[in-house]
Amino acid sequence: MKFSFALVVLVITGFLTGCASHSAKTIAGLDNNDPTFNSSACESARANAWVHDTTQKNKLWVGPSFIWLAGPVALVPVFVTNVGLNTADKLQANDIAAQCGGKPQSQAQMSADIALDASLSLVAGTIVPATIPKLTPP
Repeated sequence: MKFSFALVVLVITGFLTGCASHSAKTIAGLDNNDPTFNSSACESARANAWVHDTTQKNKLWVGPSFIWLAGPVALVPVFVTNVGLNTADKLQANDIAAQCGGKPQSQAQMSADIALDASLSLVAGTIVPATIPKLTPP
């Protein structure tokens, strides 16, 4: 029983730790040799991408922890927060793509990505606390 619980937690954690922000993925996909990549507008757009990486990493443990501590009542605030953070990241990634010679996404593509990310965050936030055993005093 303990082995299966540990395995489930490790698999879920493995999937979640591989997530990078959309801004970081956009920067990684840009052509460094493109003249617009070294422009001041592009450098300005890329300057704050680290915020979304840090937020993405922290979001992976803060949301499930908050749901685990506060219970089901925290599900809606965590979901709304994840939607807001994903939206800010997608908008930053779109700005980076537009300023640095990449291909910005359409509104429909951005909306679909934000909805998918929010849904995955919600599922991860409800699965991880559900796999943690209830501790009862002896």
